[in-house]
Amino acid sequence: MKWVRQLWPFALIALAVLVWNYPVYAVSGKIETASGGKVQVLSSSGSIWAGQMQLGLSDGARVYSIPEAVQWRLKFGQGGNWLAIAVEHPKLVAPLHLGFNGEGITVDGGELRMPASWLGATGAPFNTIRPEGLLQLSWAAWQSGGGLQTTLKWLDAQSALASIRPLGEYVITVTGNPDTRIDMTLTTNKGPLMLEGSGQWENGQRFVFNGYASAQERSKEALTGLLSQMGRLEGDRYRLGVF
Repeated sequence: MKWVRQLWPFALIALAVLVWNYPVYAVSGKIETASGGKVQVLSSSGSIWAGQMQLGLSDGARVYSIPEAVQWRLKFGQGGNWLAIAVEHPKLVAPLHLGFNGEGITVDGGELRMPASWLGATGAPFNTIRPEGLLQLSWAAWQSGGGLQTTLKWLDAQSALASIRPLGEYVITVTGNPDTRIDMTLTTNKGPLMLEGSGQWENGQRFVFNGYASAQERSKEALTGLLSQMGRLEGDRYRLGVF
């Protein structure tokens, strides 16, 4: 039909514009869906080759903007990858590099440092506990099919509900293979507030975690208010995440 032949150049242009702006149009919704609405894209600009996004954290009622935008740059045929993406943000110690090749996805090791107070923007229980201090997330290089190793540290840990400062230093370690099983452990390095726990996720099953919070004898009275917001009392410990 003649009108179809006349419209195909415009359809081609529209398709090219869509592909060119793919991260802007498609990634925004995927980020929000994957995070359960906790992470939202407030604005974005750029193209498939280079762009940026302003992210925010939501507690379900309000959205709190994360300072500085996340930037990305795409490159072809770099470091043995068909496609490589470099992601930058001031809280990343170095740009995050992701690669795509015939064997799957590769991720270079890296580290992210951010204020623990940002967690308060994600809602309960953090908006009540109001954590302070530094969160340090580090990960080893990973490739599809291989094991991962990630560590999250809460350094100089503090809370608006506790007069004792600092509360201590805590570590969450995640290891395993995303295709089969992932294990998580929570340990206390030091401090009057003691946190411990372990969790597992197996392919096809829900994540199961058992964690407890307690206080050293001399600090129990000062930390009772905080502990009661972290979980439910069971014996002389509080089970994390039970409200």
